[in-house]
Amino acid sequence: MTKLITIEELPQYAPGELKLDSSAIGRPDFRMRVFRYAPSDICVPPSENFLVVVYRQGITAMNRRVTGTWKQERVGLGITTLLTRAEPSHWRWGNDIEVSHFYISPAFMLKTASEAFDNEIGAVELHDLLGIDDPVLSWINEQMVHEVASGGLGGRLCYDALSLQATIHILRKYAAVQIKMPSTHGHFRPAHARLIEDYIEQNISRNMTLDELANLCSCTPVQFARKFRAYYGMRPHAFVLKQKVEQACKHLRKDHLPLKEIALASGFADQSHLNRVFRQQLNCTPAEYRRHTCGA
Repeated sequence: MTKLITIEELPQYAPGELKLDSSAIGRPDFRMRVFRYAPSDICVPPSENFLVVVYRQGITAMNRRVTGTWKQERVGLGITTLLTRAEPSHWRWGNDIEVSHFYISPAFMLKTASEAFDNEIGAVELHDLLGIDDPVLSWINEQMVHEVASGGLGGRLCYDALSLQATIHILRKYAAVQIKMPSTHGHFRPAHARLIEDYIEQNISRNMTLDELANLCSCTPVQFARKFRAYYGMRPHAFVLKQKVEQACKHLRKDHLPLKEIALASGFADQSHLNRVFRQQLNCTPAEYRRHTCGA
């Protein structure tokens, strides 16, 4: 298998003057760098990341070969080039240029595609496009450059939002997305269901997030919620609340703990919360439940 080069190794094959790097402010799975290049003729090995090039300064005829024959486009301010991951490429141009590189990791691309298409994604591949006029990507690029260069308040949050916007835009317009066909009609496997139930039982005394439950099954929160409802017939929050009630009932039947302690041990905010949920689900208070089941 051909070794895939990293972001750090790319300048060995495409040497240029580094003008800006988002490492200090931006997310590592969507990294931006700005380079100034002299006229060059370069061969670049296949990369582990998707590459988007946005031209910022200079005009030149850009020649590139990925597979098959050479392609040529005249590139300049606002023009964008895309290169899918894991493909070797040969580039040739004759004038000075300044460009922004977006390096998008396959994990971030797949996660964003799964959430955008609300489905499990098997693979993503960018179209082989050498020169496209895309004002959206050009605008996003300039906003990112400004955020990285200025280092202003909230810069990381702004950069993350722009990264997500750019990736969704690319997926919509310039990518072939392969959707996985679910083998269990959207349901959890029994092993996943047991894992989820055990985790909820062990963590019943605290508030669990949808993200952490989804991570147990390597799902996005959207996928997890859909599969959970298909398997259990209820939303994750309703299921967890039901388990909290069952835990409280166990304490009420066998323990003589004060209701306040039972509420906290069962994951309720306080005794009032426990009372309110019991009324909704069992049509009685915890005290009434204890009297009826224990004769106390």
